[in-house]
Amino acid sequence: MKIITFVLLLLTLLFPVKAVIADPPPKFWIKNMEGKRFNSKKQKSAFVISFFFVNCVPCIKEIPVLHKFMSTNYPDVPLLFIDPIKEDSKNDIKKFSRKLKVPLSNFFKDSIGSISKKFFKGKMSFPAIVGIEGNKYIFRYNGIDEETIAEIKSLL
Repeated sequence: MKIITFVLLLLTLLFPVKAVIADPPPKFWIKNMEGKRFNSKKQKSAFVISFFFVNCVPCIKEIPVLHKFMSTNYPDVPLLFIDPIKEDSKNDIKKFSRKLKVPLSNFFKDSIGSISKKFFKGKMSFPAIVGIEGNKYIFRYNGIDEETIAEIKSLL
């Protein structure tokens, strides 16, 4: 059973998956690590969420790539890196932000996992990238590669 789980995890990391979602995205609000509030109900334009945790190796690779892509191509589209893992402290996230050279203003701590539970039905998977506009999902991927970036570019 452990081998099957490992193989599935490995395949997810090697081949990012685009998920099709029929339900509307959940509404939420959250404060970033600098105390600025983001409210999805008040968001008029598209926004992108990336769920991560500080010891996730694929996340460590993905976050700088996604941040560079978004800040270069879509600087006005909010990008939220949300950590739903209880064990990751705010101090851990601050160190993580510095290590990856990604602004702390992009990082959010979902301390009790209330937001992530709205996006994950059952087991969480990392990294997960979600694009939302209005009352619909634009995309949802597990992982990032050049093809995923090209698809995101065509969808935003």
